[in-house]
Amino acid sequence: MLLFAGLGNPGAKYANHRHNVGFMAADAIARRHSFSPWSKKFQGLIAEGTLAGEKIILIKPQTFMNLSGQSVGEALRFY
Repeated sequence: MLLFAGLGNPGAKYANHRHNVGFMAADAIARRHSFSPWSKKFQGLIAEGTLAGEKIILIKPQTFMNLSGQSVGEALRFY
């Protein structure tokens, strides 16, 4: 299993900002590979799926960029 963290800042104000490229990449992976719908967990949004037979967890922390470690850390400790 692999966990991919797509970093960015939450909220519509930052939706298409260059600092949200991590969110955009996670969304593209989830969409292209038919991952599960996004759900709230670990102070973020997660989606699950598989790539090349490997289970993948995508996480988009809903903390601001400088606090992403809180969300990602929770997910890492859980898995």
